[in-house]
Amino acid sequence: MKDLKGPRPEKEKKVEGGVQQVDEDKLRRILGGDAKELNSYANELAKSYLNARKESEKLTTSQIRNVLDELQRMREFDEAALHLIRPKLAYAAGRHGGRVKDFQKLLDTTIKITNRENFKNFKNFVEAIVAYHRYYGGK
Repeated sequence: MKDLKGPRPEKEKKVEGGVQQVDEDKLRRILGGDAKELNSYANELAKSYLNARKESEKLTTSQIRNVLDELQRMREFDEAALHLIRPKLAYAAGRHGGRVKDFQKLLDTTIKITNRENFKNFKNFVEAIVAYHRYYGGK
């Protein structure tokens, strides 16, 4: 018989109140140009966004894609336009809940630390999340 009192492996990293915690150190390395970290964290996040109890709580590829489209419309860094994405994300998180809240929290944190020098890395990070999300079956 299994020991039920022993330590259990975590299914999600750093979860508090149902919302996945954001690793700001990883985000800073990604925005600084660490391609391996970008790849690894985007992969990890994409998997977690598909892991929800109800179908309605999953993050859809089109929800992520909407953010990427807004970022791609910005040919160069525009701080005002970037910060205007935050209320749109908050609205979507309030409306849908679930993994959308996780995505909103991630991007909200990332937007706060994005600047002219690392904006391209931010766009690449969101693009990688879209790609991995789709790869793992995101709809």
